[in-house]
Amino acid sequence: MPTSLRRYQLSEGPELQAALAVARAAWPEESSTSKLITQLAAVGADHLSADPAIAQAARRAQISDLAGRYPSRLGPNYLDDLRQEWNR
Repeated sequence: MPTSLRRYQLSEGPELQAALAVARAAWPEESSTSKLITQLAAVGADHLSADPAIAQAARRAQISDLAGRYPSRLGPNYLDDLRQEWNR
């Protein structure tokens, strides 16, 4: 199954121009603006994920996204049955 890539439209305002100037200085061999933006996003994500609070929030968001996505094959009373076994 092919994966569809999302596309985003960005306007090159002052903030993006400044970020691209820094990126061009950091990666002078890269001539593609799209690739520079992708590298900036990756470096920014690495920087943000180094913050424990942000990393924890990202993990919680991923868990929330997965919650309920895969139906249980254990039956509707699985937890009740399991808890009854604890009392034995």
